[in-house]
Formats: sequence, structure tokens, C-alpha cells
Amino acid sequence: MPRQNARTYVLALRDRGLVLYEAGARQTAVIRLTDQGRAVTGSGNAEPDLLSFPILGEVAAGEPTLAEDQIEGYAARLQDVLDLHEGDFLLRVRGDSMTGVGIYPGDLVAIHPTSDEPHAGEITLVTVPGENTATLKRWQRNNGTVSLYSENPAYGPLTFKVEDVQIQGCLVGHIGTGRSRRTGSNGGG
Repeated sequence: MPRQNARTYVLALRDRGLVLYEAGARQTAVIRLTDQGRAVTGSGNAEPDLLSFPILGEVAAGEPTLAEDQIEGYAARLQDVLDLHEGDFLLRVRGDSMTGVGIYPGDLVAIHPTSDEPHAGEITLVTVPGENTATLKRWQRNNGTVSLYSENPAYGPLTFKVEDVQIQGCLVGHIGTGRSRRTGSNGGG
């Protein structure tokens, strides 16, 4: 969504008394729910420091569509935006082998623990044979072997016998750190 459209939505929320909007220097802004905004979101009894974020509708990732000035709902918890369940966990990403799917160093990935074999092409957390380390890669089984693919052309696939690879879990989603995607640290694969 273009920055100007997001500002238009925030100003509309402010005009309705749902948020406090404090514009700062260098295009930074602080946006907080008002008491009325908390009442609308159903978080009126929630902790005062609990943040919730308006879901402003949809944005086209293919053909452009008309942006509408309407609030779909609010997201105050990770479970509101990711399909998280009891036992799921977060990991901070180190390395740049998954940048091709938008997962950058410092981002958080949500993992559903499982030992079940992933579907072909699914992004999985696996323990690499012979090492006591885990890695996030795209899974592809080929008869008696499994290939683990990076989403960065700088890294080739890793191939192991199926029985040597230990599946730790599957990717549920990820949360970007908000850093510029043009400059990332090169922390390895």
C-alpha cells in the first residue's frame, strides 16, 4: 500500500476518535488506540500497553485494485495474523539464504513443530546431518534422498539421505524486522 494511502487511513481513524496520531520528525509517527478505539476492537479490558493494529483491507500483489477506506478488523496478537497453535515457536533468522521469499536476517519465523515429512516445496526447519545445527530450507524429496533448497542463488542445494535428515518443523509464517530490505547483513546461509 502506498505511504500516502496508509496516512489517509490513519487520519480517518484519528478523525473518528479511534487513534491518537503524533507525527514526528523524519517521517516517523506514533499511533495509539484511544479508549474509544479499544472499545471498538474489543480490547477495552486489555492491558493498557497492548498494541493492536488495524487491518485496513486488501492490497493487490498482482493486478492493481481500488483501495477502500474501511477497517476490516484489528490485530493485537500474533495469533490474529498467523495460524499459531499451542507448541508453535519463533526463531530469529540468521543468514541470507531465504531472502528470495522475503525472509531476511533478523526477521522472526514462526515454526510449527512436527516430525512428519513435509510436502514437496514446503519451507522446513531441519537438523543437518553430522552437525548439531538446524537450518530453514525448502524441502524436496527425491526417492531415497532429500534436497534442501535455499531461496538465494548464492547457495546451492544440500542433499542428504532421507534417514539422515531430522525434521524439526514447518514454517507457519514470518515477521519482518522493519529494516530496509536494500541493506541487509550478510550473515551466511
